Amino acid sequence: MTLSNKNKRNIKSILIFTVIIALGSAVNAFMEHGLEISWIIYDVLIGITFGLIIGITEIYFFERKFRRVNFTVLLLIRTVFYVFVAVLIIILIAASDFGESTDKILHDAMHDRIIRGIMESEDFNEIILYTVVLSFIINFIRQINHLLGQRVLLNYAAGKYHSPIEEDLIVMFLDLKSSTTIAEKLGLIKNHRFLDDFFYDLTDPILESKCRIYQYVGDEIVIVWKVKDGVKNLNCVNLFWDIEDEIESKKDIYLEKYGVYPEFKAGLHCGKVITGEIGYIKKDIVYHGDTMNTASRIQSECNTHGKKLLISEELLNKLKINSKYKVVEIGSILLRGKEEEIDIFSIETNEKS
Repeated sequence: MTLSNKNKRNIKSILIFTVIIALGSAVNAFMEHGLEISWIIYDVLIGITFGLIIGITEIYFFERKFRRVNFTVLLLIRTVFYVFVAVLIIILIAASDFGESTDKILHDAMHDRIIRGIMESEDFNEIILYTVVLSFIINFIRQINHLLGQRVLLNYAAGKYHSPIEEDLIVMFLDLKSSTTIAEKLGLIKNHRFLDDFFYDLTDPILESKCRIYQYVGDEIVIVWKVKDGVKNLNCVNLFWDIEDEIESKKDIYLEKYGVYPEFKAGLHCGKVITGEIGYIKKDIVYHGDTMNTASRIQSECNTHGKKLLISEELLNKLKINSKYKVVEIGSILLRGKEEEIDIFSIETNEKS
């Protein structure tokens, strides 16, 4: 059976959780007991088991069920859960060391003096403290990473954009249709939840396409690729139609919940972009340049020409369009704010044309 890319990403995330926590456990054992192999194996075994359970729970439960819970409450919930799992694992391992059968383990945990002795020991308390600190660090980093965007935290920490650099990027401006009408119909709070659901449902297509979310601007989302990543397998084009398929599969859910469903349009362009940190009391990594403005202007032409996805000739020439799509020439357009006309094209699917 072939694993989907989504399952591969999930397994990779779980393994990363497990390896990091197992290494942390090994370091903790070394600091506490030196090169005592038995203690290192014991702590690593706990770390591996703990990492697997936490990784699976994070990927398949917390990230799906608690995405609207605020940071502090979610951090507290996760920490309590992490401590509970750590305690349970330690009890199970300790009980098995003394030959207890599975159905007696919890009974032993409450009544057996040896296990109670382990729970009251200094080592046990240190492990629990380690678990609390580890859970705080992991969750804080994950929450900040979600706030900043994929790989942005790592780039920021490495100082990649401390001085502005020039990059070749593919840029997509994706915008909801009839957003003002929808907002008036739903009201401010419900419209916010509508947008939140829409942007959340973009997660899998976006991860699949190897792109990076630059920013949300109202009901618009700006997405960027390194040119090689966007061109590969037509990622920058496939993303739009993968999003459409995802939303179409959830159309009835949106209609039941909101009475409307997201319809959208997008513009694609490529070129030189200046990337760098900006600001002081509130820093951000921003993109500047004509490429950004042009991509935005191309997107604004979608309504004029009744098209869903428009692309510049410059980007089209870099792509190898396959039989899944057809290219429709729109012509030379003088975009707002530009002095020279630009040739734009519509990318459409043969299946849906």
